[in-house]
Amino acid sequence: MPDISPWNKALELLSRREHSVYELKQKLKIKINDLQIDELDEVIEKLKNQNLLSDQRFALAVIKQKSSQGYGPKFIELYLKNKFVSSNDYDIYEQNINWVEICVNQIAKKIRSSSVSLKEKEKISRFLSNRGFNYEIIKSAFNELT
Repeated sequence: MPDISPWNKALELLSRREHSVYELKQKLKIKINDLQIDELDEVIEKLKNQNLLSDQRFALAVIKQKSSQGYGPKFIELYLKNKFVSSNDYDIYEQNINWVEICVNQIAKKIRSSSVSLKEKEKISRFLSNRGFNYEIIKSAFNELT
């Protein structure tokens, strides 16, 4: 198998989906043996300058994807933090996403009957909290259902 250049490998990875700068660096280090740090930095800068790599665009794609999968703002923020995306690159609450509506949809999937016991409500609340919804959103969602 012929050696692939860092530039071509980066383009191949970016053609599939958005990546954060950190994520792309890690993947290139793994995929390409004996890749020099200065060469890697040069490729990353070239990608940024040509607007092919953007942490801001990556963050927006993640927010859209994860919110549509039923995850809350805290989960998404932690996910982006783990990908080393600066909080300056996005504002999760500026995205015109109705977090209460997403939370209501998640509750609707969990409710088995029209009346919810306190124990079941607590269980669903823990589930929602683990999915990244804060207390205010969860409370508003339950109020909307009653």
